[in-house]
Amino acid sequence: MLEILRKGYLIGIGLASLTREKIEEVVDELVRRGEVAEKDRPRVIEDLMTRMRDEQKRLSSSVKDTVQRVVGEMGMPTRQQFDELLQRLEKLEKQPSPRPQQDTEPATQPPKPGNDPTT
Repeated sequence: MLEILRKGYLIGIGLASLTREKIEEVVDELVRRGEVAEKDRPRVIEDLMTRMRDEQKRLSSSVKDTVQRVVGEMGMPTRQQFDELLQRLEKLEKQPSPRPQQDTEPATQPPKPGNDPTT
């Protein structure tokens, strides 16, 4: 799911550069047909580019909100929650162990088979 969203985002970035070329082509056609004055060409291109960027920001924000909602619904921690957990873990790892060290040898020897006094 996240891979699909990532690919869609990258495609959007690629389309942004392609879109400028297309906007220039459309404006050039409008200039040829006399619907836009040649002197207005740069302003019209920049106006359309600004609208396109605004729309990209709106779309990006919408995708981000959707991803956050889906991640939340899946019960996955957010990046902030994950980072907080890592910090807590690192803090715990730096604290001295409250448990006493165990000896490698037991204090008493268990009875050997055949020497059990209860039998």
